[in-house]
Amino acid sequence: MDRENTPPQFRNTAKSHHLHQEIIEEIQSRLPVKSLLRFRCVSKSWQSLIGSKRFIKTQHQNSMKNPSLPHQRVIIQKDLSANPVQCSLLSVLSEQTNTIPASPLPNPMRFLIMGSCNGLLCIREHPSIGEQSRFHLWNPSTRISKKLPQIFNCGYVKAVGFGWVESSDEYKVFVSFGNSDYRARQIKSVCKVYSSKTKSWKTMEHCADLYSCGVTGIFAGGKLYWKNGHEKVITFLDLKSEVFGRIEIPLGQEKYCVVGVLGGFLCALCYIDSSREVVRVWVMKEEAWKRVATFANLVELLQPAPLVVGPKGEILVNFGSILLVYDRQDNVFRCPEVNFRYSPRVYVESLVSPEDV
Repeated sequence: MDRENTPPQFRNTAKSHHLHQEIIEEIQSRLPVKSLLRFRCVSKSWQSLIGSKRFIKTQHQNSMKNPSLPHQRVIIQKDLSANPVQCSLLSVLSEQTNTIPASPLPNPMRFLIMGSCNGLLCIREHPSIGEQSRFHLWNPSTRISKKLPQIFNCGYVKAVGFGWVESSDEYKVFVSFGNSDYRARQIKSVCKVYSSKTKSWKTMEHCADLYSCGVTGIFAGGKLYWKNGHEKVITFLDLKSEVFGRIEIPLGQEKYCVVGVLGGFLCALCYIDSSREVVRVWVMKEEAWKRVATFANLVELLQPAPLVVGPKGEILVNFGSILLVYDRQDNVFRCPEVNFRYSPRVYVESLVSPEDV
């Protein structure tokens, strides 16, 4: 059959099987990390593309923008002596079952998770007796880690934070150390910042008092946040300028608040009375607090910490040693069957390499 007598739909069949490079890149940038790691073996061109900084950034942005959260994971530490486990965030938020399938994350060292950003985890290696703590950056999706330079003789760790400066594409680790001065009857603070640009630690000239704050800082919008004890203020560190500041908790009947992150924004869970049975959820947008939910008829379960907003508006909350999924439409809670000792972390799978950082 010659070309003139060939139906249009069968002409140039071989040519139609070849997609433009732009289309291939667009499809690949929406695939999960596990698939992309396998596809590096297809060809040298695919290996070069998947390993490029431009593609890694595009793939991560697509994962963050996906409203169905297919690339988000929950990492859970049950005990320091055991490897952490991870599971899909969708499996936790799903209404189909309360039993959550989880898989282990092999790691040769005992550690605590101190922060997460862009698919990277900042972990603190649990030291042996007489040894100093070591900090690492770890991508649990690619299993690649990087050991940060050692910090010597700075005291005990009071506060830690990990975040990213978007304008300079720079990752920073913040650590506040404390030393007891028995003569002056006070605790002296030393603040250190590690920069991925300089690949070294430096001592900050001005260090905020984070003694009564939580150990792990909450990262949102280029800043690290700590709730300052029972005071009605939140201390923050701007990672770009490396300057501390303070903001007030939502005003009104709020008696006590715990900070977290929802949808990439700073949020606060606040008790409105001494019985702690009613909790309000606030989100900081455009430098103003906005109330997004209210929990009623709750008993106090340690200190709740918000983790994420689901595709249907669900709010995943960490209450001590259990996870709760709050359905805002029906005003009910669901308790997935998963136990842990240390606070779980929600992270987005990415190809960002700690070695490149």
